Amino acid sequence: MANKNIIIGMRSLSEIREKNGIYIDKTRFIEELENNAGTNVPVFLRPRRFGKSLTVSMLLNYYDICKKELFDKNFKGTWIYDHRTPLANSFYVLRFDFSDVSSVYSEVNDSFTLSVASSISRFSDNYPELGLTKKELDPSLYKNATDLLSIFLTKFQSKARAGEYLYVIIDEYDHFANEILTKDKEAFKDITSTAEGHEGLIKRFYALLKKYYRDDYKGSIDRFFITGVSSVSLDSVTSGFNIATNISSKTKFNEMIGFTHNELSEVIDETVDFSLLPGITKDQLMQIMEENFEGYSFDKKAKEKLFNSNLCLAYIERLISEGEAPYLNEISLNDDAGKLNGMLSLSEDDVREKIVQAMFNKEPIVATLPDKMNLNQSDLFDREQIVSLLYHLGYLTIDPEVTREEGITSFVIPNKVYEKLFLDYCRQAIGYREDFSKDLSSMFEDSADISPLLETITEQIETKLNPQSLGKFTEMALQLICDSIINNSRKRQLSAYTEFNTGKGFADVFVKNTYTNGHYFLLELKYLHKKDDTKSAVESKLAEAREEIERYRQGTILKTTVGEHTLDCYAIVYVGSECRVCQKV
Repeated sequence: MANKNIIIGMRSLSEIREKNGIYIDKTRFIEELENNAGTNVPVFLRPRRFGKSLTVSMLLNYYDICKKELFDKNFKGTWIYDHRTPLANSFYVLRFDFSDVSSVYSEVNDSFTLSVASSISRFSDNYPELGLTKKELDPSLYKNATDLLSIFLTKFQSKARAGEYLYVIIDEYDHFANEILTKDKEAFKDITSTAEGHEGLIKRFYALLKKYYRDDYKGSIDRFFITGVSSVSLDSVTSGFNIATNISSKTKFNEMIGFTHNELSEVIDETVDFSLLPGITKDQLMQIMEENFEGYSFDKKAKEKLFNSNLCLAYIERLISEGEAPYLNEISLNDDAGKLNGMLSLSEDDVREKIVQAMFNKEPIVATLPDKMNLNQSDLFDREQIVSLLYHLGYLTIDPEVTREEGITSFVIPNKVYEKLFLDYCRQAIGYREDFSKDLSSMFEDSADISPLLETITEQIETKLNPQSLGKFTEMALQLICDSIINNSRKRQLSAYTEFNTGKGFADVFVKNTYTNGHYFLLELKYLHKKDDTKSAVESKLAEAREEIERYRQGTILKTTVGEHTLDCYAIVYVGSECRVCQKV
């Protein structure tokens, strides 16, 4: 019987434990950070919604002197409770959370200052003798966050006794900078500028922290822990903070954030009562999670792929509260195609087009992650840098199997959540305006009639594309429209997969059907512009599609996925917006 609660949005370890919330024990990584990080200034990067802030809360509760009396309450039953290190509850912890800093360029300075003031205020409440007074915390007294931080660090250093040090934790260090980067590259360059006499607000802030790091001189900061998504912001202010080390790809820390397969299984066992969910089994739930939220590897040697923990918890919470499987589009990353477009626009056109084509065709992208990504030294990212940016933001991940077998680092889209975001970007790029709730009931019911789908594709090409897009229409665009129509159809009985791996190649569109005794479909789509419309050209395309279908049918992955379902295979040729041929193979 499930007895743990899922508390969505909760980033506080103490509150989760107090409210009997589900908590996967990651405390063994506290000792790893102390002994095996190789640095006292680690930077740990992971995509959004991965649980970085809960790790920050774990460290704060473990190291902060003012949390000493709560150690038993916070950590009893965890690994670290029986393996406490000498540094437990031995620091004055100053925590910054920059997820609340505005990404509007004109507001950044004031918003950044307010965020820093809020963090120092919390510290001062806990340690009034070492912090700042309310008068000193007035943001209007300071030109920027660095001036305020300087007053605080100077006072702390003068008041702290021998052996008393700060542990500075910075959560979501690059949140606002990344938002600015995707919208206004020049604004990003300004806030990260390292030019003498025109240092950006980020450079000044981190340069001051470096000054007070005690490894540099007799400073008052003993160690840091910094979380974020991408290294681009810190790389751009390298001279201001060259004491940091990125530990994100170290094998020992691959599983510090996110769920392993066994950890997700434990979450389900402790939270879900399947007796209240008729028709849903644990195996079915795990399969949904694997398709949509798994697939991440942050190390070439990774032995298993990780799940996005926050998205898993959000889905399970909706499942429990609603008593049925929620519609996956409602479990959001809060990202959109516009943001992806902003990232890809940071590269040259030919680089972008090749990467987009490879991602769409689900071809592995071979690249070496660069050591640095300094946008202040170049106007646009090269191929490796843009792949690195997509990787850090979660759109791509390392494929450890191919990487191990071939000895080269290979990147792929991790799961359906990010695949959908990417396909939305592609649809936006061809000017397609999605339409929703088309009636495809004859397709998913017993008749298995696909004619409504073909008619809707024609209607969508004619009415939902801007005129400029028709001249450069491709088979990829045809797949995108087909995928959108199916996945947004009424009753949500059908699920489409573009470039589906059959085991013998990638089929254009594969369709699953949740209707009782419903057919599965494999659609091989071919396209000709009207100027190329000849009988021989149509016949050639049809023959090509039929040949590919025959090969795909032999694929073991396709056979396993279809199982006992009936599989209907169609070779389809469009000329312009007209479905010229549709043959069942």
